[in-house]
Amino acid sequence: MVSIVKLFYHVDPSVYRERMDKVRQQFSMHEEVDEDKTILLLEDKSKIELVTGSYDPRCDEKALVRVVLVDKKLKDFFDSVFGTPYMIKQA
Repeated sequence: MVSIVKLFYHVDPSVYRERMDKVRQQFSMHEEVDEDKTILLLEDKSKIELVTGSYDPRCDEKALVRVVLVDKKLKDFFDSVFGTPYMIKQA
């Protein structure tokens, strides 16, 4: 049985783009941008299902990043990029 872990982070807007780029490059992910939302995807979802980030400078004080992991061992990497998650959900 696959155990999914969802990590939720608040990110300083001044480093949001840089941190999302770091993740995209580290895993060679495909990026889709839709207005204030950034979606990072892999064809092979065996380790990372999805990384999404949202930030609207008109109304958001912090950027929000959600990481959906299949491989829980990657949590340390994402914590090193985005900081301590404010919420963790296990599915």
